[in-house]
Amino acid sequence: MRSPLLIGLGQSTKAVASDIPALLEVSRTIVFLDDGEFGYVSPTEVAIYRLLPGGGYRKLSPEEVAAKTKTVELSPEAASKGGYPHFMIKEIYEQPQAVRDTYEGNVDDPLLERAASLLAQADRVFVVAAGTSYHAGLVFTTFMARRAGVPAYPVISSEFPYMADAMSKDDVLVAVSQSGETYDTLAAVREAKERGATVLGVTNVLGSALDREAHVKLYTRAGPEIGVAATKTFLSQVMLLELLSHRVGVEAGRLDRSEAKSFAEALRSAPSIVSAAIEASDPVATALSATLGGTSLYILGRGLGHAVAKEGSLKVKEIAYLHAEAYPAGESKHGPIALVEPGFPVFIVATSDAPEVAGNAVEMAARGGRVFVVRPADLTLELSSKAGQISQVTLPPSGGILELEPFILTPIFQLLSYRIAVRRGYNPDKPRNLAKTVTVE
Repeated sequence: MRSPLLIGLGQSTKAVASDIPALLEVSRTIVFLDDGEFGYVSPTEVAIYRLLPGGGYRKLSPEEVAAKTKTVELSPEAASKGGYPHFMIKEIYEQPQAVRDTYEGNVDDPLLERAASLLAQADRVFVVAAGTSYHAGLVFTTFMARRAGVPAYPVISSEFPYMADAMSKDDVLVAVSQSGETYDTLAAVREAKERGATVLGVTNVLGSALDREAHVKLYTRAGPEIGVAATKTFLSQVMLLELLSHRVGVEAGRLDRSEAKSFAEALRSAPSIVSAAIEASDPVATALSATLGGTSLYILGRGLGHAVAKEGSLKVKEIAYLHAEAYPAGESKHGPIALVEPGFPVFIVATSDAPEVAGNAVEMAARGGRVFVVRPADLTLELSSKAGQISQVTLPPSGGILELEPFILTPIFQLLSYRIAVRRGYNPDKPRNLAKTVTVE
């Protein structure tokens, strides 16, 4: 049980799948089954049964089935490659539109205010997620601290059971999952609910298990993502969670409404900034894919840059099959720097909240590392005498607005992993040993 099961209701065809995109060729009308339900389909009939607590089962009435049925706002074309060689590169280039849809679908949504009020009044806020969604959660906790003055504790979903005893009914659990079906995240949600906590769900999939389980729900509206590696859904999560952090700041009395509005206006430019970042990054990623040697590399950052570094390292691992480690740059001297030798690749993610990374870049260059500083064009770093040994990857400017920097700095690592994979003959859409939605423990 506890795995997604959906039924697509076509005119003369009924189909069963675990994910919405697989059903779009049949129908956009979908029945979402809950745990403890089963049934059968024929071209003309759908029958759903529910297990009873004391044993046995009963058939759901037509009205009950209708209540479980939704029409999704997706098309078969959205789940096709659209002329691109792979879904991953298509979805990288779809990021400006995905970010725009997330912004426009949420910036004036009353649910955003409700969620913000909930978080501002919570005793404690825990953020649970897995994989890429966890990295979006790290961005969120950064802005919850900086803009709202509210501490939020990021927890990898599979680690949550080992600290669940700390939760109480006055806490809020923010669960972030692209699919809304991630097993470990749903387990954390159920654990929190058993302890009386309130659950805020952030997902891309209407009708998913997280959508059904959460008390309050927010939707990224990024459209279907077919490639196993999350790309556009990451930046869509970042957009939504940044908007939310500003509203929490208002509710908590840290920001006034004019300040929150100013941040929201700045985020309105994110789609065009993502587009410019992709355009600037792809030639660099293509060139690096041919010259980046070795089997290991570091991606280092401080503050917000560390969250971006972690997402970048995950992409390089899962798609390019390179051992990539992300560290807080200040931690590099506590062990990781021992591995740096002549030619060892080190990427430094430079953000406007942490110009101190310049010193880390110099440290790595002094050990012979092949250092790349990835930065917005208007961020000036003091690289001292080692500047000639450090390659600077200059991306679109952020205007000093920290919220825009994930949109500037993320695409280059997506593109680098993709270009390396293609050059080496790997399928970026189906990396080995991985699945799009992890529904097992």
